[in-house]
Amino acid sequence: RHHGVSVYLLNPTVESVNYLKYEERLSNFPKEPAEIADKVLGIPLYLRLAAQPTLKFHHLGMTAFINSKTSLTLENAIHPTLDIDYRLDRGFVMGYSFILAGNKGAKRQTSGPRTSLGVGIKNMNRQGLSGEFDLFGTELLEVISDSSSYKEIRQNMGFSKGSGWGVDIGMEQTFYKGNSNMNFGLSLLDIGNTRFNRSEGTQKIAEQEMSLNFGSAWTQDFKIFDYTLAADVHPINTPLHPMSKLHLGLRAGLPFLKIYGGWNGGYVSYGAAIDLYLFRLTVGFYGVEVGRTFKEKEAERILVQLNLLKVNVDL
Repeated sequence: RHHGVSVYLLNPTVESVNYLKYEERLSNFPKEPAEIADKVLGIPLYLRLAAQPTLKFHHLGMTAFINSKTSLTLENAIHPTLDIDYRLDRGFVMGYSFILAGNKGAKRQTSGPRTSLGVGIKNMNRQGLSGEFDLFGTELLEVISDSSSYKEIRQNMGFSKGSGWGVDIGMEQTFYKGNSNMNFGLSLLDIGNTRFNRSEGTQKIAEQEMSLNFGSAWTQDFKIFDYTLAADVHPINTPLHPMSKLHLGLRAGLPFLKIYGGWNGGYVSYGAAIDLYLFRLTVGFYGVEVGRTFKEKEAERILVQLNLLKVNVDL
C-alpha cells in the first residue's frame, strides 16, 4: 500500500512500568536496602528504549534499529530473589513486497481484490544477561568483589553477545471497495529461529524464536473521519493459552487526532496520538502478562513514542 518515498528519521520510543499505579508505594523512597526491597517487592520494573529510522522507496523498505529492554522483578518476601533480564538488539531489516494479483498499474487500488507477498532479511547484534540472584546472599557480593570494572561485573553475571541473520515472509489479501478495505495477513517471522554466533561471554544467547501470526483489519476512511477494527492471533505456534494469543483493537480519529483502544491477551489497552504532519506524539497504556498462564499476573505499562521529521513524497 506504500507509494513514492517516505523517510522517518527520528522516532524514539520509551516504555516503562506504569508508575501512576504504584505512585503511593514508590513515593518517599527509603535509603536502606531492606526497606528499598520492601518497597519494590512484586513490582515488575521495566524500561524499554528504542528507535528505528526508516526509508521506504515504493515497495522497498529499509530500517535500522536499536532496542534495549531491562526487566527487574523482586519476589519472595521471606527469601528475596532478584530476576534480571537485560537485552540490547541492534541491526537492520530490509524487505520488499510483490503484488501477485490485483491492479498492479494503479498508484492506489480502490476496488477489487489484491494479493501481496513480502520477504525480508535482517541482521541483528544481540547482547544481554538473564538470571535469578539471591538479593541478600553471597553470590552478588562475590561477583562485585571479584570484579574490577562494570564490564567484569556483567561478565560474571552471565553477559554474552553475538550476531545472526534472520528471514521473514508474509502474505496479505486485501479487498477494496470505495473508501473501505478489508485485510487478512499471515506472517512467518524468524524462519527456523534466528540464531546468534557468540562473540563474547560464556552463556548461550537466547534465540529469536520462529513465530506464525495471523491478523485482519477493517478500515473505512471518510476523509475527515476514519476508523479501523483489527484482530490478530500471535504467536500461533506456541503453547500459550489460546486467549493469551488474541489481540483486538480499535482506532478512530480525525486528521490530527487518533484514539486507540484494545484488548491485549487478556488486558485492556488504550491511548491517543496527535499527528501534525512532521510531528506525531503517541501515548498509550497497556497491560501485559508476566506470569506463566492466562491472566496470572499483569504488568501495567506506559508507552510514549515521538515521530519527528516524517516526510512522504508521492511520486
